[in-house]
Amino acid sequence: MNEIRIVAELEVMPEHREAMLPAFRAMVEASRAESGNLAYDLTEDLENPCRFFILEAWASAGAIVEHNASAHFKAFGEFQKDKLRRKAVVKLKQLF
Repeated sequence: MNEIRIVAELEVMPEHREAMLPAFRAMVEASRAESGNLAYDLTEDLENPCRFFILEAWASAGAIVEHNASAHFKAFGEFQKDKLRRKAVVKLKQLF
C-alpha cells in the first residue's frame, strides 16, 4: 500500500477567517480533481472556528509532489501566507 495521508492544521487569524473560506473551497475543489487524490476534506474545529484541518489521502508520494507543484497549491500558499497564526503538516502511512 503506497497510500499516504496528510493532516494539515491551519489556524487562521480571526480577522482573515472570512477571506480564507473561498480560498479553502477553491483549494479543496481543485485538489479533489487531481488524478492522484483519494480524499481531500476541510474540517473546522468545533471549539475554535479559526482552526481548520485538511484531511488528505494520496495514491503515492509522486501524487503529493504533483499536488505541491500545482498552480492551485502555489496560489493558496501565497494567499494564506500572512493570514495564519499557526500551520502544521503531518504525513502518515497506514500500518494495518
